[in-house]
Amino acid sequence: MEAVKVVNLTKRFTLNPLTKKQITVLEKVNFTLSEGEHLAVMGPSPSGKTTLLKLISGIYLPDEGDVYVYGFSCRKKNEAVRGLTCYLSPQIQFNKKLTVREILRYFTRVTGKKIDEDVEELLETADIVDDVYDKRIEVLSDVQVAVLKLSIGLIKKPKVLLLDEVFGALEPKIKEVFAKAVEKVAEESTLIMVDKEMETLERFCKKVLLLTKGKVAALGSVKELLSNYPYKFDVEVMPKTSKSIKKILELEYPYQRFGSLIRFYLRNENEVLELTSELLKLKDEIITFQISSIDLEDVYYWLIAKMRKT
Repeated sequence: MEAVKVVNLTKRFTLNPLTKKQITVLEKVNFTLSEGEHLAVMGPSPSGKTTLLKLISGIYLPDEGDVYVYGFSCRKKNEAVRGLTCYLSPQIQFNKKLTVREILRYFTRVTGKKIDEDVEELLETADIVDDVYDKRIEVLSDVQVAVLKLSIGLIKKPKVLLLDEVFGALEPKIKEVFAKAVEKVAEESTLIMVDKEMETLERFCKKVLLLTKGKVAALGSVKELLSNYPYKFDVEVMPKTSKSIKKILELEYPYQRFGSLIRFYLRNENEVLELTSELLKLKDEIITFQISSIDLEDVYYWLIAKMRKT
C-alpha cells in the first residue's frame, strides 16, 4: 500500500511582499513510499528538506503538484492528511509553565483521543511517571521534553512520522534513550526523517532521498547507493604540518580535503595495502591514519561533489 506519494511537488516563498520576488525551494519533486518504509532526506543547507517534511504533513500547501498520504490529497483533504501525519521538530515549543498533565489533557481534547498504553509506555522510557505528571515543563530534562513531544504526536496515532533533526540537541546518553523510543514507534509507522548525523539516518532508514537546490539528486535504497559508488574503502590521514600535507597529496589516489584532514578513496584491498605501505614510509609526517569501509556519509559527499560539477 502507498503511504506517501509526491507528484511534481513545487514550493515557492515570497522574499519581498512589495516586489513579489519569490524563491523556489522545491521544484518538481517526485517519489513514492510504501507503508512501513523509512526514508532519510539528505542534502546541503538549504536544499528544501524541512519544507518537504512540512508539505507532507500538511503544514504547508504546494504551489504546484501535490502530496498524497494514504490517497488523501494535501490540497483537497488537508485535514485528513494532518490527522494521518505527525511532524516533530526542536522548533516546536510548549508553554513551559504548564504541567505535563495539563499539556496532555489539552492535546487529548484537541484530537478527541485518549492516552493509551503505548503512549504511557513511551512516557515511562523517560521516567515520566506518577508525580512527574504534575511537574512543569520547565523542570523536565531534555530527553523528557523530547519524549513528551513524541508522545503527544502519537496520541492521534499517526501513520506517517516526520522527524526534523530531533536528535541534534540531545547529549549522547540522552540520545540513545530517545532513539530507542523512536525505534519502538517506527516499527508501526512510515518514517521520514532529516538529521545531520549519518549514523542516526543509517540506524533508522533503508532508503535515501538526496536533495540539492530543491531538486531530487538521488533516490534509492542505501544498498543501491553503496553498490553504485565507485570506491569500497576510505583512509583518513591527519598530517602534522602544512608541509606534510603537500607530501601526502603527492600520493596518486583520489582524495578530498576537510580542513587539514585528508580522506583517500580506494577501490579494492590491494589499493589499501599499497597506500598503507606508502603512508608508513611517511610516518614522521603523519599524526594518525585510519582505514574504514565506505558508508552512507562517503556516498553523500561524493554525490554532492558530483552535483556541484554539473
